[in-house]
Amino acid sequence: MVEYASKRWSMATKLVAFDMDGTLLAGRLIFALANRFGFTKKLETIMEGSGPEYEKTRRIASLLEGISLEQFYHVLELIPLSAGSEAVARELKHRGHILAIISDSYTLATEWLRERLGLDYTIANELILKNGKLTGEIKMPLGWAKVEEQCLKHSVCKLTALVALSQKTGIPLTRCVAIGDNLADVCMVEEAGLGIAFEPKHPKLEKAADVIISDDLSRILPFI
Repeated sequence: MVEYASKRWSMATKLVAFDMDGTLLAGRLIFALANRFGFTKKLETIMEGSGPEYEKTRRIASLLEGISLEQFYHVLELIPLSAGSEAVARELKHRGHILAIISDSYTLATEWLRERLGLDYTIANELILKNGKLTGEIKMPLGWAKVEEQCLKHSVCKLTALVALSQKTGIPLTRCVAIGDNLADVCMVEEAGLGIAFEPKHPKLEKAADVIISDDLSRILPFI
């Protein structure tokens, strides 16, 4: 009893981690920015090229140089939420669960969405600002120049991020839920106590997931 009383959360509490683009948002922010500011072809060239994803992330961030914070948020606010996002966040918070976003997008977006939906935590890449404009530089959560034991592939190792949040909250992975839509989500979906694929865009995610849903994010509620 003493051990449980020292925990911040009850044994019924779960940590629910969402991907952002294509999961909570019905679209992908970087594509919307590329369309608005005319660098779609450059973006596609980088994304289709070879090399690890974290290097692509650095190159993509350079395309954002000169965009103002106001312009960034204007584009973000035009991207609709996925059907059921607000209902899911509201219901899961009502049940007492801890909600997070783990994204290979940007903290400017994940923090905005965290406040909008009333979530608890976000982990994503940090764009550098100077005088209200993006510099084209980026900070990645793992610090790639120094990390050798991690996957050394994605800009955000989502499993590492999930483990960090699990340790922070005291909620074990067996009581964690991970929801995503694409290849970058496979590691956290596979290792979480419950892994959910929402509108999956890659067969590896379908294979890794315990549950596959489509159309409306609120369809995850009976499984949590």
